[in-house]
Amino acid sequence: MPGKKLHADADTYDFVLIGAGTASCLITSRLSLHLRNCRILVLEAGEHHRDDPKLQTPGLFSFLHGDPAYDWQYSTAPEPGLNDRRLKHPRGKVVGGSSAINSHSVVFPNYEWHDRIVDELLPKSAKADWSAQGMKECYSRWQNESSGSKANGDAGSFNRVQTSHPRTLDVLQTQWLKAFEELGHATSPNGFVSSCAGAVNVTNAIDSSKGERSHAGAAFLDPVLSRGNVTLKTGAKVNKIVFDEGSSTDGTLHAKGVEYRCDGEDYVVNAREIILCAGTFESPTILERSGIGSKQVLEAASVPILYELPGVGENLQDHLNSGLSCETQDHIPTRDEWLRNSETRKAAELEYEKSRTGRLSEGAAYSFAFTPLQMLDTSSEIDELIALVKRAVDKESNPSLRAQFSVIQKAIENPNEATATSFMIRSQRHTDVQSLPKDTPSVVDGNYLTIVAMLAHPFSRGSCHSSSHPSHQPEIKFNYLSHPLDTEILARHLVLIERLFQQPAYADIIKPDGRRLPRTFPKPVSSIADAKKILPVNAATNYHPCGTCSMMREDLGGVVDERLKVYGTKNLRVCDASVLPIIPRGNILTAVYAFAEKAVELICREAEAGV
Repeated sequence: MPGKKLHADADTYDFVLIGAGTASCLITSRLSLHLRNCRILVLEAGEHHRDDPKLQTPGLFSFLHGDPAYDWQYSTAPEPGLNDRRLKHPRGKVVGGSSAINSHSVVFPNYEWHDRIVDELLPKSAKADWSAQGMKECYSRWQNESSGSKANGDAGSFNRVQTSHPRTLDVLQTQWLKAFEELGHATSPNGFVSSCAGAVNVTNAIDSSKGERSHAGAAFLDPVLSRGNVTLKTGAKVNKIVFDEGSSTDGTLHAKGVEYRCDGEDYVVNAREIILCAGTFESPTILERSGIGSKQVLEAASVPILYELPGVGENLQDHLNSGLSCETQDHIPTRDEWLRNSETRKAAELEYEKSRTGRLSEGAAYSFAFTPLQMLDTSSEIDELIALVKRAVDKESNPSLRAQFSVIQKAIENPNEATATSFMIRSQRHTDVQSLPKDTPSVVDGNYLTIVAMLAHPFSRGSCHSSSHPSHQPEIKFNYLSHPLDTEILARHLVLIERLFQQPAYADIIKPDGRRLPRTFPKPVSSIADAKKILPVNAATNYHPCGTCSMMREDLGGVVDERLKVYGTKNLRVCDASVLPIIPRGNILTAVYAFAEKAVELICREAEAGV
């Protein structure tokens, strides 16, 4: 950049990781042990809130969202499918990334998701690594499901996130399972398994021995910072990746360093390999500022094109959700009184400080269900919707979307696979705030049970592209509900939520004539037509953005190959939620950890082979 003075970092590192988020912390921890002679630099734009009570206390997670000390505060462009609403997307501005500010729930993909991605989107050579069988250990290695006991072994080798169930299940959690049994669906296992429909109470990323959040920064990075081969720089905002002039002998670009800004000064640091882990919104924009992306985007930003890669910033996906809150009987304990009453909050704080128990020691959602299309309609209605899906796949002219839609079609046709993942929250939920009077309180009177359905595999696709300056937020467009099948499927799950509330399991829990939220909902939501009208006003995000640097074949619009290397480059990888080519059925956290474990395998394998 003309006129900008760059300070050269005197050191050359074996690995420079951009971002200290969910994947980066795990990768750094593992590499620092397995490749003990390597030198690793981690550049994090946020800060290191080590031992910060706001981060550690599980029940305070929602207070992190919107706080500029912890949250990058991303926002979408106006979404036409949602009445031009702008949706906020909290992302972690801290070491540990979004694993340090999320709502803790641990929900896994299914075997079929991996196998179909390999079959449809990757070359045959990817099967050994990325099939369900190849990924099985990666899904277990990063976590220790227990009551909080520590895994044994050398720091870094066995560092794991601690996950746990609540100490006791309350009546709302036990009746959740019973309600699905009454609908004819048995309990589903949680974990990385083959598809199975039904309800389950999942774990949360909480160390129950301490009553504290367990996130990537605390679990993986903090224990290795004293090892001597890991350096962490916070407040370091990356501008771009620097490449050698000209290409290497095989025609690929060779990344030689990273340009970043810290404390008002600009620096460049040299690296033998660079691993981009800046997240779904920032990883593609850093590639674009570095000269890798679509011709149209780079020319508009006046960035010289080093390698034309049209998929950069495309294929953006998210779990759109909608749900209903129903008032419970007064004796049913929910979180509403805690949200509403300062004295109740104070009592909870004192309990937590004293014993690390109570509401503040728990996550927001433990009760989930994998709900297939076959749970919703009659056989004729199911056949009709499946026919709509088949027609959408057959007429899709974009090769990438056709391949992706084929993966989704197989999931929809399988009676054991979720078309939505539903979950229960023990408090009220407001998603129609724009339609409410300005003087409406944010927390209304009464206790509530909320059931939400999030679309498991949406058909709609969006984009995220860079602004002209690294300090400016990218332009984020999800294009929610732009594909009509998303409305068709999610509307049916709204009707299912109404059916759930009417099950005998909830007869002694829900007030027969109690209040419902959002207030704009009809009572009951009995028809698909009613549900379709609700979605533009009520649908919200589950904060699971992914896909903008997808691991797919390059001819399908992929950005990274099966080794997670950026096409056209020799020594640049991406590993974060941006590489997920199709969003998994549940929370993306588990997939990001597993992909990071696989990245370590790939890097170590190449190091051993001298590649």
